Amino acid sequence: MRWYRLALLLAVAGCGGGAGCPELVGCSSQLTVRLPAGATAAEACVGGVCTTTVVRGELLVPLGRGAEGETAAVTVTIPGSPAYTGDVGLVRTRPSGPRCPPVCVNGVAVVDSAAGRVVTAPA
Repeated sequence: MRWYRLALLLAVAGCGGGAGCPELVGCSSQLTVRLPAGATAAEACVGGVCTTTVVRGELLVPLGRGAEGETAAVTVTIPGSPAYTGDVGLVRTRPSGPRCPPVCVNGVAVVDSAAGRVVTAPA
């Protein structure tokens, strides 16, 4: 009877993160949009989710954890300029381990005002 209780206790203890996931680390799925120098106001939108808060020349657009595909279509509007659009590469990470939740989706974009579009930031 003791081994049954031990097995039950171990099974219940492992339900939170699964085998090999002793500590789950949180993360935020977002796209960072770097603005051209001097831009203090802008709006960035991805999949109908928009943000206008500029912090240190960047906009942080939330992405759903289940963001689809390898890229995200981004539209950036800066007052006095035409809208900039582009497809930006996304990277999926698992900060708690290769088989552990959560899965986070992130990317970094740059507004290339000379080319008139949004591009994936160089690595």
